[in-house]
Amino acid sequence: MVYRFIFSVCFTASAFVANAQDSAPSSHFVFDDNFDGDIVINEVRVPKLGEALYTYYEALGWRGRAAGYAGVQALPRGHIYIFSIWDHKAHTAPIRAVHRGAETLTQKFGGEGTGLKSWNFKLGWETDSWYTLVARAWPVGEHTFYGYWVRSGKTGRWTHLVTMDVAAKEAYFKGSTDAFIEDWLNTGSKPRTTNLRGGWKRKLDGQWHAFGGGRYSVNRWDLVPGKRSFNFKTNWNGGVARDEDGPFYFMTAGGRDTKPSAANPSQHSIKRTETKPGYASINLKSAKVRLVKRGKLELTWETDPKTLPQFAYTITGHDNSSGEGKPLFRIEQVKPHARSAALPIQLPLGQAQIFIRLRCRDILGNQSNLLSVEQQNVE
Repeated sequence: MVYRFIFSVCFTASAFVANAQDSAPSSHFVFDDNFDGDIVINEVRVPKLGEALYTYYEALGWRGRAAGYAGVQALPRGHIYIFSIWDHKAHTAPIRAVHRGAETLTQKFGGEGTGLKSWNFKLGWETDSWYTLVARAWPVGEHTFYGYWVRSGKTGRWTHLVTMDVAAKEAYFKGSTDAFIEDWLNTGSKPRTTNLRGGWKRKLDGQWHAFGGGRYSVNRWDLVPGKRSFNFKTNWNGGVARDEDGPFYFMTAGGRDTKPSAANPSQHSIKRTETKPGYASINLKSAKVRLVKRGKLELTWETDPKTLPQFAYTITGHDNSSGEGKPLFRIEQVKPHARSAALPIQLPLGQAQIFIRLRCRDILGNQSNLLSVEQQNVE
């Protein structure tokens, strides 16, 4: 599912075996959230000295009837974001993208199972900066939608990259969240490092769980003679480190000077005192309304990209500025990428003065500020 490249080169048998054993060891960190949930969050950073081409730095992995993963990868063309979901026998139709953010591409994949993958070269990420990855699943009839958002710690801006439609009912995140690093170019001589922190999962009852620890491991079966990482069987490390911003988990794979300071496998933890994620709640910046045709108005709005992204919106129409009494109309919709809506106006209103009220809910369940817009002389 990650990018792989095939090179047409002639090798002697011995040279091929040596090359086939030169991959950096695949390393995993499995967190302590072994329960079903509808939102998963993790923050990932790739240190400058830990960047290696064709390495996949996965930060979110989950099981279930919509199993998938999300992370970042370094390629010659650029630094990309990845979000992918595997097909499952329970699906009644192929996975499809119902929203692609700017420059996000989607494509069916095969090889390691089948499914739908997405990637984005345009947005990019930088080494030595933290990025927040958020995935959310929600029911839509007999299907389950999956959305993927990222936040740059450098700019503070959030971006909605993709929403996928999985044709299975209540296909939520199952099991413990997994993070890994994998080398797809047999370049074990180069170290690759991932840093992880601030993970969360929301239970199906709405309660938040902060990742408090997990299990670090290296694929043992790859470290034996003839296997992909044999020549770097002792070049790995993982655990907890600290910098000026606080503690974080790390995994390093490959690099001739890399030596383990932890056992394989081993348990590691970071004490958490937060009770819920601390990202700034969604803020509505502006809204305006115009008459697009007789009896109907269109409302458009803008959110602050440095606050949590929109998940759903509620729009009501009133004949008074205070919003008292029964609304003239009410629209409630879960549509993360929408920034406009057509508003039905009852014909008997004639030229009444209309007051439109808008409130949004963000991807973590917080309510926005209320915006009121007055529309006069509606015909």
